Amino acid sequence: MRIHANRLTLSLVALVLAVLPGRADGQIFRGYVRSARNLAAIEQVTVTARDSAGAVLGVAMTDSSGAWAMRIRRPDAGIELNARRLGFEMASIVVESTVQADTLEHEFLLTEIAAVTDAVRITAAPSLNERRLSEAYRRGWRVYEPELVALHRERSSNLSELMRAIGVASVYPPRTQNDCFRATRNNQCLTIVIDGQVLGPVAVVLPSDIYFLAILGASEARVQFGDRAPSGAIAIYTRSHLDRYDRSRRPP
Repeated sequence: MRIHANRLTLSLVALVLAVLPGRADGQIFRGYVRSARNLAAIEQVTVTARDSAGAVLGVAMTDSSGAWAMRIRRPDAGIELNARRLGFEMASIVVESTVQADTLEHEFLLTEIAAVTDAVRITAAPSLNERRLSEAYRRGWRVYEPELVALHRERSSNLSELMRAIGVASVYPPRTQNDCFRATRNNQCLTIVIDGQVLGPVAVVLPSDIYFLAILGASEARVQFGDRAPSGAIAIYTRSHLDRYDRSRRPP
């Protein structure tokens, strides 16, 4: 009965996607997210599709049966699918560009960070930074994730070194001490925003304090920050003791 219900859920999701307007070269990605421990469905998992350059192509959220679905354009290169939820390790699937089917199904099995017993079930609200990260994905910003930043932040002495280490594209680093980060498209200064506070084209932030960062184009920055960020922005979010990534990797 559960299998029949899950198939019905996916069928209904696919039916809704089928009637939505979309490009002829679009593909439907769908599937389930389950627990690797007992194969139970996991709801409220964020599934994100990115192209080879890291740009977000689509975002979906699982329902109570663990089902998710999205329609995205067919890129020239491969697609990476990520599934993340508070309390579970992130899982990734790479779909090669040679796969040309109109509908592709993928199942994620997520591993719980902490064991959950049958007698006690703990439900934790997402931390502030988890909400910030989800919002950045939802807005389609070019996100450089916490796991990537954590690999390089302790070995970087300044923001320029960190951005080079994590492979930030389309940004020129400052040439002098009082220079700004510039967009490669128009050579205009990008506005630095830290934890939602607009600081201007020049600001000091320690790489070791950074949780994740995102690059906003000119139009995205104007929508989010108005005339205070006319040419684009670097949105930086700093670490917190409540961050799931830091807590799960804290030495015993």
